[in-house]
Amino acid sequence: MEVTVVERAFGELLAAFGDLVVARTRGSPEEGASVSTTTLARRYRGRRRAFDGMLEAGLVPMTGEDARAISNMRATLPWLDELEPTPGAHPTAGSATDEDPATAHLRTALYRRFGEVADRVRIRSLTIDRVTALGRLGTERDAAARRSLFEAMAPLWRVVDGDGGEASPYRRLLRSSAARWAAHGAPIEANAVALGMPAGSIEGMLLELLAAWRNVIGPGRVEPWDYRFAVGAAARRLARLVPADRLQETNDRYLAALGADPDVLGLTYDIRPRPGRPPIPVAFTLGMGAWAAGQPADGPWTPRPPWVFATYAEGGIANLLELLHESGHAIHMAAVRTRPAFLDFPEVSAGFLEGTADVLGWDVDEPDWQRRWLGEAAEPREAILDRYGAVMLDVCWALFEIELHRHPDRRPNDVWTEITSDGLGIEPHPEWSWWAVRGQLIDLPGYLANYALSAIMAAAVRARILARRGPWFEGDPGWYRFVSEALFVAGASQTPAELLRTFLGGPLTAEPLLADMARSM
Repeated sequence: MEVTVVERAFGELLAAFGDLVVARTRGSPEEGASVSTTTLARRYRGRRRAFDGMLEAGLVPMTGEDARAISNMRATLPWLDELEPTPGAHPTAGSATDEDPATAHLRTALYRRFGEVADRVRIRSLTIDRVTALGRLGTERDAAARRSLFEAMAPLWRVVDGDGGEASPYRRLLRSSAARWAAHGAPIEANAVALGMPAGSIEGMLLELLAAWRNVIGPGRVEPWDYRFAVGAAARRLARLVPADRLQETNDRYLAALGADPDVLGLTYDIRPRPGRPPIPVAFTLGMGAWAAGQPADGPWTPRPPWVFATYAEGGIANLLELLHESGHAIHMAAVRTRPAFLDFPEVSAGFLEGTADVLGWDVDEPDWQRRWLGEAAEPREAILDRYGAVMLDVCWALFEIELHRHPDRRPNDVWTEITSDGLGIEPHPEWSWWAVRGQLIDLPGYLANYALSAIMAAAVRARILARRGPWFEGDPGWYRFVSEALFVAGASQTPAELLRTFLGGPLTAEPLLADMARSM
């Protein structure tokens, strides 16, 4: 079988996947919808199983780019299968799709339950969602009210970790993923190497970042419900300038000023809560495959415009940053111009994808950006604390998963307490599973480390853009084309390490991030 035939089927598979996820995420069918979710699921699963058959049918011997094309398509399948399990599809050794059926069912059911509880955090007579509750920990000025907010998320912790004992749902899942990591290698390590970092360097690098952070925040200690408040002065100062109904408008105006107008690119956003829409535990951006009509299978295809999904019941700096981060994913997907085999990325590229999104999202924490787009700016130290306060939590989650997958019999609360006490200066509370507020811990073990890796990459890429073009925070119509040509257009046809080394002029290191953090000293 010719590779071009397989590639066309792959492009159609991605399109079918996108259509299915959009329909499921939007919930209530839109008026006039002609295809049911059941039909879309049947279409996707049929194409997924057929694609397995194509790969097994016997391909014409190939070398060079064609061989890499087949390899990349194979490498994206575990990612698709983890998000949309397909009965009859062949599992990939070492991926979550290779779990025994009982564990796979537990993982799916626990993630669903997590989403349901995360959407209903009760504060006395008030019901809010997890994202809103976490955001308010940074803006609520009353310490007692912050503690009440913090403890209101206890039902979410119990869903994930039970009483923290051997029967904990999370610990049952951990034993499964730890066995996979031991047999097939840790995805955190693979993702770091994919960015061009030396093998075995990531844990030491993350510890170095935490040590530098303690120098920034000082030796004092805070309660866990006060940490976000301690680093959230910028959020409090600017919250009134970013109400929920300004999130989309601010996002769109800024993208247009960078030459990435969402209307021109065809980006679609579904970010406000509404009746009939299922819970969205984690904001995400979805690629939709590519336009195939009239296109040669071995030539550039035009990506179908991506979708951005989130739930923003309130505004604020944190939600604006997350929205711009998701827009960073969207403009990346919209810029890809390559053959169908390289339209999607393997799991090992997740750190690179999150990093390209952070390059844009981090603009929200620049005082010059704030002054131009919000009309008022935080103090420089406040802005640095706001940016890296969240990043260092991601560093802690990365170290948490590294240690637990190395020693799965350890009690997660004990590991989390050690890391956050030393790294963040947080008072120890091993009686609480307050680490259990991230859905990725359930459905994508190891994924949270990509946010730490992406911070290292984003700082380096932003420093390089600044050196080559100067500041862009007030608008730069050529910014999108410049970044796209360097990092986006190639899709997965070049590895992240190749793209970064060419753009940065050398290997990726943590030095730019450490230098950026030091601006607060």
